[in-house]
Amino acid sequence: MSRRRTADDYEFFDAPFAAMAHRGGWDALVPARFENSLLAFEHAVNDLGYRYVETDVHATADGVLVALHDTRLDRVTDMHGAVAGLPWRVVRRARIGGSEPVPTMDEVFEALPNTRINIDIKGEC
Repeated sequence: MSRRRTADDYEFFDAPFAAMAHRGGWDALVPARFENSLLAFEHAVNDLGYRYVETDVHATADGVLVALHDTRLDRVTDMHGAVAGLPWRVVRRARIGGSEPVPTMDEVFEALPNTRINIDIKGEC
């Protein structure tokens, strides 16, 4: 009979407590209006020392996975519309907080290769 696996068997449970930068985190240097931008993620990891970040992921109409909390671009970007109803060529023009591009999940993974990322999958990805 095989032994039942526990959290100790998984590398990602390497600490009894883990601080997680929600939506990429923010503080006085990177305000909340930049949530889920690479600027926020990189600041949380490189400047604030987070090892864990969290993001939601949505798929564009043509299947590109993007790190964004909302189903729509309206609240945090300078554009409008449902992410699932727009192709990537349109979504990539949106700017979080007026200046930061909406990152693809590939860009997040590439920018943070040693960071643990909690991904909350939204919709049909």
